[in-house]
Amino acid sequence: MHGRCLLSLKAKMNLLISKFRFYLDVVKMGLSADQHKNLIKCDLLFICHDADRPLKLNGAAYAPLIDSVREDFEQRGFKCISVAHYGSKLTGSKAFGYSISLNRKYLYYLIIGKLFTFLRLETFFQMPNFYNYLLKKTTPKVIIAIGTTAPLCKLARANGILVVELLHGTGYKFIPWGWDKREANNLPNLILSLDETSSLSLSPLLRFDIKIFTIPNPFLKRFLPTKFDLLPNEWKVVFGNGYKKKILISLSWGYWGDHDEFTEFSDVLTNGLFYDELADLIKSEQNIFWCFRLHPVQMALDKYRDLRKFLDDFVKSNINCEWIQTSNLPLPVVATNCSGNITMASMSSYDVAAMGVPSLMLCPTIQQGGIHEDWFEDLVNEGYVTKHGVDRLFLKNWVQSTEKIEPRLSNLKDEGGWENAVEWLLSESGLKRS
Repeated sequence: MHGRCLLSLKAKMNLLISKFRFYLDVVKMGLSADQHKNLIKCDLLFICHDADRPLKLNGAAYAPLIDSVREDFEQRGFKCISVAHYGSKLTGSKAFGYSISLNRKYLYYLIIGKLFTFLRLETFFQMPNFYNYLLKKTTPKVIIAIGTTAPLCKLARANGILVVELLHGTGYKFIPWGWDKREANNLPNLILSLDETSSLSLSPLLRFDIKIFTIPNPFLKRFLPTKFDLLPNEWKVVFGNGYKKKILISLSWGYWGDHDEFTEFSDVLTNGLFYDELADLIKSEQNIFWCFRLHPVQMALDKYRDLRKFLDDFVKSNINCEWIQTSNLPLPVVATNCSGNITMASMSSYDVAAMGVPSLMLCPTIQQGGIHEDWFEDLVNEGYVTKHGVDRLFLKNWVQSTEKIEPRLSNLKDEGGWENAVEWLLSESGLKRS
């Protein structure tokens, strides 16, 4: 018990230090030059954060969901631009499609807003608003974002601009981000869901006159066998040759004192990444190549630098491991190379299932009787997920026996679902095809 208290204290200290580093970086970014002069009028405005840009394409950070959708609309002849959520560093030429940084502008409006409130000037003048500035500069008909904010939704709705949330995960079993407690005008007009489970879970929001379309994952569908030849050459990668088997380890956030309101993840893992039993198996199974894949937020945010250092040290001491290439390549590419996937409770299990890769899920919260026991039950029933508590012998037997199975295509071939969403969006926004 004393050891756990020390671990918990260490996790809290790590979190405080990481938060201090984050806010220091925020100030630095706010004081640095941004690219607001590159804002131009457009048909569609796309918004996401560094954490949504985990891949590289042509040397630039690539957002698999947002950029895939943007490319689709550009091919249809619409003018599109991308801007980055505040705090992003992967902007300008560093980002695919030149995602525009507005860090300085955001900080400027934040400070001015605080002064207005302090001096009570809003009684006499209109409160300066960052999103008002953004929308006047770009005049979009549609905003498609990962992480729509309440102020953005409210202002866009007031100006007749459609706001679309592109869900970045699969298999949601609840309404995330407290949306069920928001007022209707603080929510997006349309939600693009990647699977029926999420669509059903979010269906109570329909009472707010929000539209929900279930669409095929715009990125994963690019990896269907019929489209493989169209992939960029840099994504056609084979690695880990010479080993009997390759196993993917999909890492999750929330176990390193970064669980936020999900306190059930507190003190589950001593190192914040994986069980000691898995570490021992990796060291003993030298004929297996182990592919660690950090969660995108663990790759993007500075607060995880110590976590990355821990993983890097572990991999350097075990030559049958890798994490940099397998964290930067598209997940479907990594999955194609692997026979199985081990994770705590990652939604990536849906993505690898589409490549025919089964997953072993170890988090105690999703086991029978756990607080999240209903998570991933669709994958369990279809044979793509096995839930089991950590156990050395079981781990070893599962790893040695796991093999690829029939790909779970789900709705990946449902182009009609995507086209229906596009047609509704064009009709409601008044956008015209060129």
